[in-house]
Amino acid sequence: MYSVRPLPEFDAWLRGLADKTVQRRLVVRLRKAALGNLGDVKSVGHGISEMREHFGAGWRMYFVMRDGQLVVMLG
Repeated sequence: MYSVRPLPEFDAWLRGLADKTVQRRLVVRLRKAALGNLGDVKSVGHGISEMREHFGAGWRMYFVMRDGQLVVMLG
């Protein structure tokens, strides 16, 4: 299990998504990550990884792991 801590900029981006279906799917993905199921993840270098979602245009959420916390930075 992980503690998921979105940065304020990420929260603002997520809340601002016009497509509420996409927004809900990304929130579900974050909940699964909190339970320890990171799903399709790829390292992009320098300790940064991306959670990849394969629907629509192909969504990505970028994060780092810090002391058992998954810090979500960008979407």
